[in-house]
Amino acid sequence: MSRSTAGLLLAALLVLLALTFKPSIENDGIGYFAYLHSVVVDHDLDLTDEYQAVKAEGISYFPALIETRTSTGVLADFFPVGPALLASPAYLLALAVRPSAEPQYGPPFSTVLSLVSLLLGLLALALSQRLAAALTNPAAATAGVTGAALATPFLYYLLYEPSYSHTFSAFAVAAFLYLWWRGRDRRTATGWLALGLVGGLMGLIRYQDGPLLLIGFLDRPRRPWHLLLFVGAALLAFAPQLAVDRVLFGGWLPERPPDQALQFFPGHYLDVLLSSDHGLFSWTPVAVLAVAGYWFLPDRRLRVAAGFALLVEVVLSGAAPDWFGGFSFGMRRFLALTPFFAIGLAALAQRVGPRLRWGAVAAFSAWNLVLITNFTYVIASSADPGYRRLLTGQLRGTAYLPHLLSQGAAGRALLLWPLLHLRFDPLYGLGLLAGEAACLALAVLAWRRLPMPRRD
Repeated sequence: MSRSTAGLLLAALLVLLALTFKPSIENDGIGYFAYLHSVVVDHDLDLTDEYQAVKAEGISYFPALIETRTSTGVLADFFPVGPALLASPAYLLALAVRPSAEPQYGPPFSTVLSLVSLLLGLLALALSQRLAAALTNPAAATAGVTGAALATPFLYYLLYEPSYSHTFSAFAVAAFLYLWWRGRDRRTATGWLALGLVGGLMGLIRYQDGPLLLIGFLDRPRRPWHLLLFVGAALLAFAPQLAVDRVLFGGWLPERPPDQALQFFPGHYLDVLLSSDHGLFSWTPVAVLAVAGYWFLPDRRLRVAAGFALLVEVVLSGAAPDWFGGFSFGMRRFLALTPFFAIGLAALAQRVGPRLRWGAVAAFSAWNLVLITNFTYVIASSADPGYRRLLTGQLRGTAYLPHLLSQGAAGRALLLWPLLHLRFDPLYGLGLLAGEAACLALAVLAWRRLPMPRRD
């Protein structure tokens, strides 16, 4: 690709971000980021002020998640601290601009925290592309990553709900998978230490992803004590969560929200995959191809790792009473598997011609784009739509496709404000646009500089 073509592509992506990226903190995002104000500004873990601000600022929230008191008498936060820790440098920067720390869930805080989510999501794709290119070829890798990004719920949570943990989760899993595969069979003590730290980070961002660090045991260390480094580093990375849970819950292990204890038998495992209520394969049919592509991965350890990761997410999601994810777009709890989906699709794409490969990516991406409007404007509830309503809603959803290009805060502030009867805000719009451009530039830089894992 020539420099001029690459420049035009990046400019087009920036315009799309301006028109679609919606920085906000709400619902689950409250639980992930309330820690920042509490610790940095109030210097405690008493979340009373943070939860009062949710109501005062009119933020969308789930009552049980901010009104439950623990056995220690304090208000609970059932969400892990990993996203807050990763976003803390950006929060401190926003705090320097707005020392009052108010509004807690509005600009500039919602803006910079959402930009961190955007950056990590883009980095997850960059890592996935480098890994997929080493396993297949650049053309197949690009098709696989494009499918994983545009034809799954990843796109929705990258652009429209960035305060959820899914981009953070995809980044951590992609970084772990990249480090694991790049260092296979020749990992030094430092390599095992780094792999353990990233493995612990996966659990620190999303508890359900913690078991994925067991993939590291598929490699045989040069020296047995390297495994002690791996486990010790994982515990060290997860230690902040232990400290927080000790204060909030009086114990050392995370707790589930009320009436949300895991029930492994009988479970909802088939529902998670096939139900019309956000089922993985029914809402995201490209996932069928991604999983089928695992068979064509070039190494047995990769196939085992991909199958194990899928099994972990199916079991833990299926054991949850709210297995459908509440009011969510698709089976969002599987977005940690974005890098696995990317390499599975790439492995499958390598075996077909360019026309079929890109035709399939375009078709599944179109289904997903229409499904976003179907979910937002037609289904518009957390109830099970049923297969019939899901499919007929796709037809009705096409009429709302232009709405997808009117959600972006930068586009609203700079271009669409007269049509939407909003205030012209060039300072905010240009600042956000600059932040989006910086995220794109950093992701491209990382993609270009990341060493390619060696081919066997």
